[in-house]
Amino acid sequence: MLGVQLVQEQRLRLSITPEIKQSLHVLTLSGQELIRYLQDAAAENPLLELEEIPFSPYRSARGTERLWHGVYDPLLQARRAEPTLEEVLASQIRIAIAPEEQKRAAVYLAGCLNGNGYLKIELTEVQSDLGMSINEVTAGLKLLQSLEPAGVGARNLQECLLLQIHRDASAVPHAAQMVQAGLEALVPFHPARIAARLGITAQAAQRAYDYITQLDPKPCRSIGSDESPHYVIPDAAVELVNSEMVLSLYTAGNLRVSMNEACSSWIRKASPGERWVHRAAEARAILRSMQLRRRTLLRVITAVLDEQKRFLSEGPDAIVPLNLAVIAERIDMHESTVSRAVNGKTIRTPYGMYTLKAFFDTGVKTLSGTETSSSAVKRRLKEIIRSESVNRPYSDSQLAAVLAEEGIVISRRTVAKYRDELRILPSLERKRWV
Repeated sequence: MLGVQLVQEQRLRLSITPEIKQSLHVLTLSGQELIRYLQDAAAENPLLELEEIPFSPYRSARGTERLWHGVYDPLLQARRAEPTLEEVLASQIRIAIAPEEQKRAAVYLAGCLNGNGYLKIELTEVQSDLGMSINEVTAGLKLLQSLEPAGVGARNLQECLLLQIHRDASAVPHAAQMVQAGLEALVPFHPARIAARLGITAQAAQRAYDYITQLDPKPCRSIGSDESPHYVIPDAAVELVNSEMVLSLYTAGNLRVSMNEACSSWIRKASPGERWVHRAAEARAILRSMQLRRRTLLRVITAVLDEQKRFLSEGPDAIVPLNLAVIAERIDMHESTVSRAVNGKTIRTPYGMYTLKAFFDTGVKTLSGTETSSSAVKRRLKEIIRSESVNRPYSDSQLAAVLAEEGIVISRRTVAKYRDELRILPSLERKRWV
């Protein structure tokens, strides 16, 4: 028979408390995300206080690490909103010498351009909207296409390139003829074929092609961009002082997080209820999460830079292969914790801004038995291609052979992969005939 009985047993189970979840979440946030998180938390919890902090560097016992409380606000360098493309063109139309009806049509067409300066509306539709003749709308389009930058108001890429060529007094001969013949002949480009098609020499075709590739296919993309600028607040900064590494941690937007003493004292003395006790516990948990984040970041960044010591003195080419397991073992943390600490973090170095992930690179074996980073191999590959003969560019096999002579052993397929990642054309399309 089956029976029912009560059994008491003891088990060990790993459980993540809400406070641990909060600490892990705070650790994954970048500097800018942390600012928003703290501001939202302070808006919901009256016990939390945020205040600007003055310059007050803190140096740790090691003498090579410090916590930086200096005023660092990149938003002070932010530019004001730029005029839109429509406003830029309208200001040119206002001072143009043309009939008013033509100006009105040009202003309307300027408002119909996309972000790259192309007109994606039919002239018959504009004619219907404005109640003008097709000749007046066409005249307005010609006025629009005469404005700066050259190529604005084009209806397709071919017309955009032709507008730029016709406005350029130093345009290379046969460039307009080559564009009019069709853009499909330019990709891929073969000088002998296009020369035979147009009745010109291969050298003339190559010069015209080189000129065309310097034209801007999106002439208005930098004017009145709808995308807001992205400003990066570094989480840390590193520099060499007397051949010694000095690491500085930036606080989150120069904000000091603390608990309101008056509210805390009131809660302890008056015992207002469970709600306020819960709020106080939340505030203390956020403060502990911030302290843990700071300590973890300091340990992780210090370990990463110790592994990449040559980077500070020799530059990006000296980055060595590195993975999360090495850092995790060095600082006695789990790989997932190191991954969270590295995610989204930026560090200011003597060679510019770098993400922490940039210091974790795969390795490529060399003949000496050591390893070099794949990013260093890519930079060397780019240098070799930049110095090659334009008449006889290296094939992927030849590039692999040149790297092998320097002690870097990679296959032709790996060379092709790196070249694609660098957005470098194959040898046939890099070849120049002049």
